Amino acid sequence: LPEAPAAPEEPPAARAIRRATELAGLGRRLDAILVLRQLLQESPGEVSARALLAALLDLSGDPEEALEELARAIKASPGNADLLVQRGALYIRIAKPGEAEPDLRAALRAVPGHPEALHQLGLSLLRRGRGAEAVEELARAAELAPDDPEIAFHQGEALHHIGTLPAALKALERSARLAPNLPRTWQRLGRVLDQMGRTDEAMAMYRKAREVSVA
Repeated sequence: LPEAPAAPEEPPAARAIRRATELAGLGRRLDAILVLRQLLQESPGEVSARALLAALLDLSGDPEEALEELARAIKASPGNADLLVQRGALYIRIAKPGEAEPDLRAALRAVPGHPEALHQLGLSLLRRGRGAEAVEELARAAELAPDDPEIAFHQGEALHHIGTLPAALKALERSARLAPNLPRTWQRLGRVLDQMGRTDEAMAMYRKAREVSVA
């Protein structure tokens, strides 16, 4: 019988990225960063490696260096919606939501209807007090990704911000069903119910938040 053809060898870049991902999953984040840095020295155009490096730097408490890596990745791959969303989300996390908006709108020009771009755009608007605009973007995100608990939570937060309490309650209840182990969701539910005058239910939500936080 003829021998079966040998499996194609994994490209070195893919092998290094896989190894870095495995190391990060084992909690060896610094080792993963070293693997990616070595790969990028040899192949500076590996955009996916640079995006992963940026994510690991962010998790390691170095968001500014993560932003530098994302800038290099976006320069190498302009119009890459996922990279633009990654940088926009990072800007929001470091309390620079105004700097996030251009990236997120550029991502939506590249990929109209990108759910995470809509999500992060809504969040950036919310963090700057533009609640009504945030509600619009988050509603679009929730329609495209109805099973995403983060989108549902921020939709509820935005609706709460503008005082639309019944709709806020509905969105937050959906988030709680999708991800029941997040204390902030139960806490926000309690605040909404409190404002609706449903005190007993609010107290139950606050108790649930405490239970989840110590579980």
